[in-house]
Amino acid sequence: MDQKQKLNTGQTIRVGFAFLAILAFWQMYNNVIPLILTKTFHMDKGFSGVIMAADNVLALFLLPLFGGLSDRCKAKIGKRKPFILGGSIAAVFLMLLVPFLDNVYFKNPKTGIEIVFVCVLGCILVAMGTYRSPAVALMPDVTPKPLRSKANAIINLMGALGGIIYLIIAKIMYPSAKTQHAAHVDYLPLFLVVAGIMILSLIVVMFFVNEVQWNAEMLA
Repeated sequence: MDQKQKLNTGQTIRVGFAFLAILAFWQMYNNVIPLILTKTFHMDKGFSGVIMAADNVLALFLLPLFGGLSDRCKAKIGKRKPFILGGSIAAVFLMLLVPFLDNVYFKNPKTGIEIVFVCVLGCILVAMGTYRSPAVALMPDVTPKPLRSKANAIINLMGALGGIIYLIIAKIMYPSAKTQHAAHVDYLPLFLVVAGIMILSLIVVMFFVNEVQWNAEMLA
């Protein structure tokens, strides 16, 4: 078999770190944000459900928009990596505001803080939307077409690993015995850990995924 027709597993795993970070983030977001909305901000489940569904609405516009923008990007580091870099950094910064505002509101509940909190959630969704499509497109950009189904399986495993890592960390840091009867739960340590996972994953993608070279090799 021609060397070009052999899947480079190590290369695919490195690309998959973008998915690991994304799935770790969404696992936390979907588990923790509803609790904060209902228990700290005392929103009814209907309104909190609308906020949680906003991601799906924004995705209809953001995913094709930033997918198209990355298609036309001509940066020296590649088409996808600039969006992965910018989106990851923005998402990490914004997500760390979430537990901070949560703790501030619990101590001093004011409508202004609640409004800022919801706005921050919206900005987080935009930040994540900027690089979700470019991250999805990165694997096909560097993988020959006949091998993409195998590569996609590895990518999905990396994403699942991100979700599993989060669940294990959350279980260890926040056992039900600790949170069940607590008046308020400080989620800052959990957000810091997930932010660390995202930064480490970003480092792998930025420094160990040579998008330009691998794309050229695939097309050769």
